[in-house]
Amino acid sequence: MVVVFFGALLARMGYFNMDKQRWLSKLNMVFFTPCLLFSNIASIISFQKLLAFWPIPVFYLIFTVMNYTSSNVFSRLVGLSPAYRRFVTACVMFSNSNSVPIAIISSLAVSDAIKTLAWTDDDTSESVAARGISYTLFFAIFGNLIRWSYGYQLLQKRNEDDTSTIHEDEEVQVNCKYHSIGNISSSSSASGQSGIINPNESTQLLAQNKQTSNTHPEEDNIVKIIAKRIHGFMSPPLYAAVVALAVGLSPLKPFLYDKQSFLYPSFTKAIESCGKAAVPLILSCLGAQLVGISQSQQPASPEMKKPVALAIVLRMIIPPFIVVPLLVLFVKYGAQWSSLAGDPVFITMMIVLGCTPTAINLVQITQVNHIFEEEMLRMLFWSYGIVCVPACTLLVFLALSVVDKLL
Repeated sequence: MVVVFFGALLARMGYFNMDKQRWLSKLNMVFFTPCLLFSNIASIISFQKLLAFWPIPVFYLIFTVMNYTSSNVFSRLVGLSPAYRRFVTACVMFSNSNSVPIAIISSLAVSDAIKTLAWTDDDTSESVAARGISYTLFFAIFGNLIRWSYGYQLLQKRNEDDTSTIHEDEEVQVNCKYHSIGNISSSSSASGQSGIINPNESTQLLAQNKQTSNTHPEEDNIVKIIAKRIHGFMSPPLYAAVVALAVGLSPLKPFLYDKQSFLYPSFTKAIESCGKAAVPLILSCLGAQLVGISQSQQPASPEMKKPVALAIVLRMIIPPFIVVPLLVLFVKYGAQWSSLAGDPVFITMMIVLGCTPTAINLVQITQVNHIFEEEMLRMLFWSYGIVCVPACTLLVFLALSVVDKLL
């Protein structure tokens, strides 16, 4: 909230207008956020942790299916449009799996809660915090992979969307009209002012196409089509996550993360330094955007209030009633399959990770795609400014109570 306040202050002082916010969001998505994902994933992932931490991807899959199902069922029951159903699904499926959980475990590790979270008699606050952060970052790997692929697609405009209800940036509408006119003009000029293709020109085009098809084999065309489709589904952060997985699970990892390696103090530390800038940039942009909303003095429409309210309820109010019983069952019956069932830190962090607010960097996606911007900003304002503190406080007390009674 302090970083959000500074972003709002910069906006009120005139240093942070809307164009600069969007430019910074795009820069963040193509550079700083990929650096953050690469450094977090590549440094944590390994075959040993994949085997030892197998309950984490299982819980992530359960939480994801639960959130996807609840968002689709309830959004249909309240009569949301297809576009707003995608918005709610994105807000509910993708939670804050970095900053909030890490802040919680770091605070608990230096409080009296260390007595409850200690796994062994010689457990220290440093080891408690290290285990909690390790679980959190490993959980975040799977969230980032899905968020920057499927989540990125959910928050894009589609042809069938009803633009009369969803908030779309005016700049996009103007650009769409401009490009449409430009395409019509260029096609008209290419085929003559009458719009009819000259037979001679048609013959020349057929000859050129035939020559092109002869110089490029069919196999190359198939490869290009597949590559274009994959690229259309990918995003810069997702590319970074895939590369990080490849590095973390390959012999290349020691060259980048061994402190005695030549690349560690130069290349690796440079990426880590850039990655640390991603979250502050997102939060400062969020503060600036909130100022823009307050200055516009336009109350949210009823069509906008319904999906925002539903997303908050499904993301922060309902999950504890499902997540906590699941973890209780894991503590009672999971010890024979995984030693993590006896770790108080693991149980606490899984409860927290299953119920955190919506991921902040979703606003970055909406700013780049120029759709759902205002809805996402209102969603994050209410989630973090109003609901987060009391909800997370009660959630932490609940998680500690479960651990204290069962372990």
